[in-house]
Amino acid sequence: MKMPIRELVEQVKEELLCYEDAAGIAQRWETEFFQWTKAHQGRHKDLMTVGGKPYFQIRDEEEIFEIADAYMDALEEDRVKQYWEKF
Repeated sequence: MKMPIRELVEQVKEELLCYEDAAGIAQRWETEFFQWTKAHQGRHKDLMTVGGKPYFQIRDEEEIFEIADAYMDALEEDRVKQYWEKF
């Protein structure tokens, strides 16, 4: 399913905010995500533009939870760079 980038960001941040004291983490993810999208625009199968608006392809809404959980795991394991390489 195609999801507007802004909506994806808000939903992932909302999921990250379920973790204790995660406001800074949610903001960090958003910043890193936009850096990732800028670097991969036109080169990643899940990034697309439809009608001039940016979208991200996800399997289903469960993927939003997986994105947030994987980021928290990456932070805990000091593997954030690898998280974005596999994103």
